[in-house]
Amino acid sequence: MSTEEILTKWPSKNPKSCAECRRRKVRCNWPSEIAQTCSYCEARGLICEPQRLRTPGPEVVRVTTRARLVNLERNQSSIWAAVRELQAQNGIATSDGWLPSHEGHYRRQSIVSHFNSVDDADDDTDATEDLSPGPTHLLQLFDNNLLDSDGHELGHDISAPSNYATSPQKAQACIALRALTPSRADMATIAAYASSMLPLYASLFPMVNINTTPEAMVALHNELQHHDDPAALATLLLYIAMTVQHAPATASFPTSESMQNLSTFVKNVSDTVEHIVIADDAVAGTIEGIEAALLFLRLQLGRVKLTKMWVQSRRVIALAELLGLPRAATALASLESVESTSSASHISRLKQRAQAWESICAIDRITSMLCSLPLATANYPLPKRPLLDSPGKVNAQAYLYSLAGIASRVLELEGMKSARRPPSELFNAVMRTDHELRLLASFPGKDWWDMKPSTDFPIDIVLQYWHKYFTVRTHLQLALTYDGQNEQFAFNFITCLNACQELAIRYVSLRPTAPIGFFANWVIDMQAFTSAVFLQLASYKIAHKSNPERFSHGFDANMVADLINQVVRTMESSTGRAGCDFAQQAASVIRSLDSLLQRPHSPESQRISLSLPLIGTIQISRRLYSKENVSLGQSMPPQTVTHTLPQSSRNETSFLNAGAGIALQSTPYTSDAIDLMDSFSYSMEFPESYPFLADDNFSGRMQ
Repeated sequence: MSTEEILTKWPSKNPKSCAECRRRKVRCNWPSEIAQTCSYCEARGLICEPQRLRTPGPEVVRVTTRARLVNLERNQSSIWAAVRELQAQNGIATSDGWLPSHEGHYRRQSIVSHFNSVDDADDDTDATEDLSPGPTHLLQLFDNNLLDSDGHELGHDISAPSNYATSPQKAQACIALRALTPSRADMATIAAYASSMLPLYASLFPMVNINTTPEAMVALHNELQHHDDPAALATLLLYIAMTVQHAPATASFPTSESMQNLSTFVKNVSDTVEHIVIADDAVAGTIEGIEAALLFLRLQLGRVKLTKMWVQSRRVIALAELLGLPRAATALASLESVESTSSASHISRLKQRAQAWESICAIDRITSMLCSLPLATANYPLPKRPLLDSPGKVNAQAYLYSLAGIASRVLELEGMKSARRPPSELFNAVMRTDHELRLLASFPGKDWWDMKPSTDFPIDIVLQYWHKYFTVRTHLQLALTYDGQNEQFAFNFITCLNACQELAIRYVSLRPTAPIGFFANWVIDMQAFTSAVFLQLASYKIAHKSNPERFSHGFDANMVADLINQVVRTMESSTGRAGCDFAQQAASVIRSLDSLLQRPHSPESQRISLSLPLIGTIQISRRLYSKENVSLGQSMPPQTVTHTLPQSSRNETSFLNAGAGIALQSTPYTSDAIDLMDSFSYSMEFPESYPFLADDNFSGRMQ
């Protein structure tokens, strides 16, 4: 059927009525079946035209209920912006002025609940459909030697979906977020603390779109009072929450209604931002939303909300991959390598996307390193930067990136033990990782490793501390099998022993200067706990082996015992600080373990129950360590394995280890050595799962 036939077709209702009669709502009578004019039009001399179907064109706009609500919300926001501007000009306080004081909390909660319960089932499209940049092969069809798509893929700028930009949820979201923001006067006090806290975070994590000066933060606070931008408001609130979390205990914070209780304020900010920004694909699926989500992850790391951080980090990575952020760095490098004609705005957008992806990879690497979690961005290498800047100072971020890469291989070593791989394969993998650690340690030079007394929180000591910890983790499995009777695994034992002592010394110096809300306080305590327990077990093993005088590696038992006591006292002095519950538990476990090891030998079972941080309750029993236990396995046929010791481990940074010159030879040992805990002088019964990931009580105490 042609278009003309469609337009001249009679309507389905009253098909014999002409257009004029239908318009006047009168009866349309026809003189005959073949008449061309109806009686009404003929009597009045009017043109009798049949009714025609009309289809609305693109210029016709339907005013829906949603559109009317959007217009109403926009007008309301404009009115409030004008009111706030007048209040600011006249010096009238604006904090929570739109809510009665006794209803503010409940009103904010109802706004968040309303925002989460809005039914978007009538939306024409899903908000996530616009996130993907589209299949690359389809773009190639229009960008070849015949067609030019003007660099669409590189210039593709994903913005917020249009249905959110005009949604009434946006105004409701901004109202809920503004309800938590402090007043202008209070913001000035908070910004003063933030200017000292943010550089510490910036030295470890890439920081984007933030000016750390107090004036700039106050100006940003004022600007966002007049603009409905949920992602920007969430970013500001997260910086405020991190500042509150990080500030010293002596800090005097404002007494705004939303900040009466600082722990509650941090929790309210976290929950509100999660509901309004993080959980909404329309907001989180933008560059600004991803930047806010990265700050959200850092806040959760400081609150020890590991499950929430783990799940949300995977979601952020998925959204970033949909946005095509991994390709931004490659595209930017290709443009910078040649004389590109791209506009400055286009290059600026690419830089923003590349920086956002680097931040995602960095936080994934660092959280994996600190919390022993699997990597999700292992296939995306971090950018290589010089470890030393022009004055010769260590670039903390570049050093941490390199250390995080080595830490991922330490996790693989522990996986080899679980998979029961051959000991020779494990040993060679350990030595390769040790070589990488020594090579990294050699870049700053020996002077950098010298301990210097300081009352501040030196980032260099933090890097040294983590370097020593992963040296311990690298050699720990093989060091536990050293029996003191021969040189088998002696290199691993001495390296681990020295690293544990260096770690403990730095812990005693570092922990008292750590800011109260530093995100890694509990991690630092956990790492010191590892070194202290190994030193206890090594001391016991050396003292109770068959011929202690044969141990010629310069081990001073009294010095080690004093060092362990200093670590315990430092942990116990962490009362009132973030993560103090972990430190208190760790100190208690160390004292209990020392009590168990000091008991006289008895044929009766010696067993104690310990509440181990991050693990739960475990049962520990001491094994009888004797010549018979050592020689029992050696009566079996030996298995000869050739170990390959990297040549560089003897001459690289020998100042780091007194045992770096030990020469290892091919040593026969039994297949029983595959079980790395069999020669240990105690046993632990570990649960199959780690309950701390699901324990809200534990993480709640660490806020």
